[in-house]
Amino acid sequence: QGNSDAQYMLGACYYNGLGVARNLSEAVNWYRKSAEQGNSGAQCLLGVCYYNGLGVTRDYSEAVKWFRKSAEQGDSDAQYFLAESFYKGLGVAQNLSEAVNWYRKSAEQGVNDAQYMLGYCYYYGLGVTRDYSEAVKWLRKPAEQGYSKAEEMLRELGVSLR
Repeated sequence: QGNSDAQYMLGACYYNGLGVARNLSEAVNWYRKSAEQGNSGAQCLLGVCYYNGLGVTRDYSEAVKWFRKSAEQGDSDAQYFLAESFYKGLGVAQNLSEAVNWYRKSAEQGVNDAQYMLGYCYYYGLGVTRDYSEAVKWLRKPAEQGYSKAEEMLRELGVSLR
């Protein structure tokens, strides 16, 4: 009946094989119906499907389109995936400062991968001016939760977590 939340959940059922046989094409179908109505979770997952070629032909530009719609609604995971697209230049021209912008939005919402990448960008001066204190600030957050790559970078900077 056009309920975007129900369509999103049905897509998740097909994606994960919950109560139905796993069918990625059918998941994409339901995610799309929900995403077209503005459901940010469905937009993000539809982007993930396009990014990874799950149930559809891999299409980075289409992935970025859906990540952006979701990210602009504040979805922290979509913000991270959009940042990764800008960082790697997949589906958009590589733009490290735009990547940092989206990493920051995601990191501020507590996404460990985004916090790590924001710290990484500050550590190496990618898209921002190199700033070890900002790197430490952002690397400390995921490191305190056991994120090994962040812990390793902090050790390189001579920073102890204790």
